[in-house]
Amino acid sequence: MEIKVQVPFQQLLKLVKSLSPSQKARLRKELSEKNPSMDKKDEFIQDLLNGPVLSEEEIGRIEDNRKSIAAWRTKSK
Repeated sequence: MEIKVQVPFQQLLKLVKSLSPSQKARLRKELSEKNPSMDKKDEFIQDLLNGPVLSEEEIGRIEDNRKSIAAWRTKSK
């Protein structure tokens, strides 16, 4: 179960300032660690953005082939 709480920034800052030095160090360590699930998601998005792209000529050729196949299927009935 997950509960989300909205805390005003100033209140959050006040709470962080009241932490002990060891707690601040622990918080700093936690904040500096990257979320592995987000890394995988970001990597996937980058792979999609950097992936191959069809040219206009290739898209036209695919459309022509689809039309030819559709015409061939309707002629055989």
